[in-house]
Amino acid sequence: MTADAVEAVEIGAALARLRRATGLPVAFGGLLESGRPQIRISELSGTTTAALRSLAVTSGNGLGGKAVALARPCAVPDYPRSRQISHEYDVPVAAEGIHAVLAVPVVVRHRVRGVLYGALRSARPLGDRTLGAAVAVARDLEQTLVVRDEARE
Repeated sequence: MTADAVEAVEIGAALARLRRATGLPVAFGGLLESGRPQIRISELSGTTTAALRSLAVTSGNGLGGKAVALARPCAVPDYPRSRQISHEYDVPVAAEGIHAVLAVPVVVRHRVRGVLYGALRSARPLGDRTLGAAVAVARDLEQTLVVRDEARE
């Protein structure tokens, strides 16, 4: 299996765990593109469109880019109306019909390697328990990536 295929399986498994742990119906995410300063959304779970697939998220842009830039989890209760984020990705977000969104960076050896997102199709705050469960899933993925990196070295 290629490295990309392994990463897809790992991200897909993390998204399934994120949906189970948080109860959020939509999850998506991806890892840092090799040699590029952006995260590519590669895996989707619970989506109804392909609008978010292959979206390139640049550090600082949108909710995921903010999570990357700060290297910490971020959430908004209503993505389209949020004043805490930039809005470069409003079109695909609107096409998917999501509102409340959380983004958790995947940090390996002090470097952001990816982002996991969870979302609702309605506007409402995502509580600490939901965010904590999403962070726990991201930490599990971080450990998986560390082990994979060490095996490769």
